[in-house]
Amino acid sequence: MYNYLKKINFMKLTNKLVFLGILGLILIAKDLQSFNYSNIKINPQANYTGIIKIFLDEMENTFESITQDDLLANVDDFIDLPRGGTSWSVFGETGMNEYTFQDDEGYDWLGFRPEFKKKITNLNGKEILIQGYMFPLEQGEKQSLFLLGPFPITCPYHPHVSSNLTIEVYAKKPITYTYEAVNIKGTLELVSNDNLYNIFYRLKNSKIVK
Repeated sequence: MYNYLKKINFMKLTNKLVFLGILGLILIAKDLQSFNYSNIKINPQANYTGIIKIFLDEMENTFESITQDDLLANVDDFIDLPRGGTSWSVFGETGMNEYTFQDDEGYDWLGFRPEFKKKITNLNGKEILIQGYMFPLEQGEKQSLFLLGPFPITCPYHPHVSSNLTIEVYAKKPITYTYEAVNIKGTLELVSNDNLYNIFYRLKNSKIVK
């Protein structure tokens, strides 16, 4: 399932839980300086529900202090930008304008619409090269449609980055799934309004390159 339109309360909880994986990578990159372990003292007779709550509260505080600039600052730890490649920072500049609406059943939904900047607008309709990590959307080893992001996936069910750091990739020929970073070349399409999944970018006629 894409990480785009969620019922408001569920989205807030899910985003925090999913972010734990990528947050661990960020904390390692920062030598664990931003996390305070002193509040977690393991007692053999302790109520571990309480320990978990302390842990999640601590992680929530850290989560709220992490900005997209913090994420982008750590991209270079995972991406080796190929020659002629487009940096993820160009995608990350896209603004995310929040909106809500109510469906026919009376449920409130939250999503985001893009506010594209000049650098990414200039690439619309052009062939670009980008390196990223695959998030499979199809069963099987070969993927014709998948998501691409700047970090390795940490959850098999849920992408862990926002819409402005996620590309929907349509492969010209099916691509073998890998956990390693891949170089993908394709034609960039900017998507200004996608109410179903909040996709901002599509890469059409894509292929893997060395």
